[in-house]
Amino acid sequence: MATAPFNHGVRVLRLGEEARPIAVSDVSTVGAVITAPDADASVFPPDEPVQIYTHETEKIASLGATGTALDVINAVKAQGIEASIVMVRVEEGADTAATQAAMVGSAASQTGVHALEYALGHVGLEPDLLIAPGYAAGRVDNAKNPVADALEQTAKKLQAVAILDTGGPDKETSLAYRADFSDRFAYLVDPMVRMLPTGATEIAVKPASPYAAGLFVKRDKEKGGPYWSPSNQECGGILGIARPVSYFDGEIDHEANYLNENGIATFIPAQVVQGAGGTYSANGRILWGNRTTSDDPLWVFVNVVRTRATIEKTIMRSFRWANDQNLSPQLVISIMRSLQQFLDELKAVGAILGGDVYWDRDVNTNASLRLGQLRIEFDAEEAPPLEDLTFGSRRNEVYFDVLADEINRRINVSFDRTSGV
Repeated sequence: MATAPFNHGVRVLRLGEEARPIAVSDVSTVGAVITAPDADASVFPPDEPVQIYTHETEKIASLGATGTALDVINAVKAQGIEASIVMVRVEEGADTAATQAAMVGSAASQTGVHALEYALGHVGLEPDLLIAPGYAAGRVDNAKNPVADALEQTAKKLQAVAILDTGGPDKETSLAYRADFSDRFAYLVDPMVRMLPTGATEIAVKPASPYAAGLFVKRDKEKGGPYWSPSNQECGGILGIARPVSYFDGEIDHEANYLNENGIATFIPAQVVQGAGGTYSANGRILWGNRTTSDDPLWVFVNVVRTRATIEKTIMRSFRWANDQNLSPQLVISIMRSLQQFLDELKAVGAILGGDVYWDRDVNTNASLRLGQLRIEFDAEEAPPLEDLTFGSRRNEVYFDVLADEINRRINVSFDRTSGV
């Protein structure tokens, strides 16, 4: 029985399935929930995600001069980069608590922080680094900060990273803030930073989270993706940190190590300087810390978390072409080859140590295949950052034998024993 309509002539049928290239979308977009009381509401309507580039001066001017929006833009630009930011402006309340309530918004109505969740469909970009500087810092009424909690919720949905200031005046307060988190999509930073606001004559203390976000983006741009930790970069735009954080090369008993061990990034000085009180001066400008707040040791490193999120999101968005085609060996091979090429490319750039795609017949039963259901397996192992570099120091007596042999050799060359000299 003929399977094609009648034709008297020549035709070409597209046969076979080729592997498709997989493109990774931008994964370095900052999502910022901000205040801007003087903003032009027609450009930045409340509770609406608006995309802005840090070089768009006219659009930036429409934010006005007050609130936290300009702090975010200035902090990111201070890292020597231009970036894309998705901003959600909320109306300032009568006090901090009221503004925080506006920032938390509603998951049901997608207001406040939750407005970031539909940014992809609204502005074509999905934020990957979430911040709400100032309002996500510090615990509230002896409980978890509600804005930080909303950011964490949204980060889970988007597989993004919420960058949060602990806001602690001391390490004990910061550890109390840290205890409220256990998720891999949260990255904490402490303490606040010192900077000189535009047009000001006095140094101010500001949240560190937008500066850390800028360093994430900077490293992504330098290395070609979100596969490396932002740690060990000098932070531009800050003059120091709000309180001294001790750090000693070659030691483990100092505050920077204590914070890092507990999943809090901090800032260390480029050069250690002794203070008059026996502490170290608050000149830290190098971001120091690789860890998320995850309790699962598999997901403690922030670059590992971001790499896995990039792999999974890229796969979900890259295989729509395969849907609704007739199930066949050629289609399965095409899907598998496309994914394998993607994993091979990630390995080539150092993002993963290796990855393989495979078919498991046991989970692809006749019943599931008959229903048009196909399952492809893959594995991948992300490259962790080198966090602990240890050198073993030993002595070796054998080198005295080497010394003695060299002495004998030189004596034999220098003295002619046959002549008695």
